[in-house]
Amino acid sequence: MASRQKVNINTASEQELAALPMIGDERAQTLVDQRPFSRWEEVGELPGFTKGLIRDLQDEGAYLGDEDEW
Repeated sequence: MASRQKVNINTASEQELAALPMIGDERAQTLVDQRPFSRWEEVGELPGFTKGLIRDLQDEGAYLGDEDEW
């Protein structure tokens, strides 16, 4: 099993975000356009970002920085 790579949603490039599972180009662009995020709840308010998707992102190593709570 490959090790998880930590990816900061607030600083990662659009290409790094698009490479995350289930993100792709459109969601990556949405993240870049709407950041910075201080809470995962803010990400959950974006179109196409469900709680389940956010949990999967967190499981894959995505984080927001200092404040990393839902």
